[in-house]
Amino acid sequence: MGKNIKYDELFKRYLDNTCTVEEIELLLGYFDTTDEQNLRRLIRKALSESNELSLPDESLKQHISELYTNISAQLNKESGNRGRVIPFYKTKAFIYLTAACIALMVGGLTTLFYNYPGVKFKNFTVELPEEDIAPGGNKATLTLADGKVITLNEAADGELVNDAGIIIRKTGHGQLVYEVTGKNVSQNGPVYNTVSTPKGGTYKIILPDGSRVWLNAASMLKFPSTFSNLINRNVELSGEAYFEVAKDKNHPFVVKSHQQEVKVLGTHFNISSYIDEDQTSTTLLEGQVQVTSDGKNRILKPGQQSVIDANGKIAVQEADVDGVMSWKNGLFVFDDEPLESIMKKVSRWYDVEVVYQGIDKNKRFGGSVSRFDHVSKVLRQLELTGSVHFKIEGGRIIAMK
Repeated sequence: MGKNIKYDELFKRYLDNTCTVEEIELLLGYFDTTDEQNLRRLIRKALSESNELSLPDESLKQHISELYTNISAQLNKESGNRGRVIPFYKTKAFIYLTAACIALMVGGLTTLFYNYPGVKFKNFTVELPEEDIAPGGNKATLTLADGKVITLNEAADGELVNDAGIIIRKTGHGQLVYEVTGKNVSQNGPVYNTVSTPKGGTYKIILPDGSRVWLNAASMLKFPSTFSNLINRNVELSGEAYFEVAKDKNHPFVVKSHQQEVKVLGTHFNISSYIDEDQTSTTLLEGQVQVTSDGKNRILKPGQQSVIDANGKIAVQEADVDGVMSWKNGLFVFDDEPLESIMKKVSRWYDVEVVYQGIDKNKRFGGSVSRFDHVSKVLRQLELTGSVHFKIEGGRIIAMK
């Protein structure tokens, strides 16, 4: 690019995820040598030009989280070889710090600095173990009403389906968008599509009514290809998902999952409903929802969580919203959580079997780490307690004393 490098322009392209690998390396080298004041100026200028500073807090956090995911995935392609020393500017730690610095300028996600206090960039290296397991990513399948299955992470970006007034597009970065262009609806009732994520997969869906859904790993969402002429906007969930429901007071949005039904008009909430878990939980971030289980109703207010146990008993409690939303924000956050519960999350995200040898699975742990690190980093956080040791062997994780 020559000596007169326009770092402002280069950094804005970095935020848009349009830099080449060589340009990213050049920019990160500049980050390594410039002072904090200049870096802050660069960040604020780029964000203000893209109008990101005017976004609501939740939308801005969402933008930062997706930015982190996109750039992290791009750099991972270049630094995916295991068992070798790689420069710090090619590790996810650096991306994490960059996202944190952006967030710091606008008041969100500043806790991302937690794992890397006072780290020095220059000449810093990290060594990956010879046997390690890479994190999950944007992976899912779309099953259409006629039985056709589309593997979304392998399909090209652009229009996937254009039929009966419904257009389905893959926009890249793990996002599927439904667009209703006509009123041609089946006379035999709604036509359902299903998006499923495997272990180690996550995906974002924009439904025909504009509602946004983020699917966690090993989850499934079934929904009509259009909500036209339907009284209720009914969807079915297995696994975990975060919903931002488009407001429509005349057509309630209903999520059916294991043991419960959640009814809303327009709100933000998270549901965790895995079949292999003892509990189904619904956490409300904004608005109001009604949770129904076994004929009993509960109304949730923002910051509350309903929990349904294995016997179908429903209880309402104050929620640890940051902990609940950590998966969507690219983090593992454990707060006095049983080892077995933690390792179920690890197993789903890294698509790996967990074996226990002489260790109490109910022993509780706390800590936080990026979901975009290799699994060894997550395990090291738990090992710091001195109460558990892990070995990665043959694609399995062995937990022992």
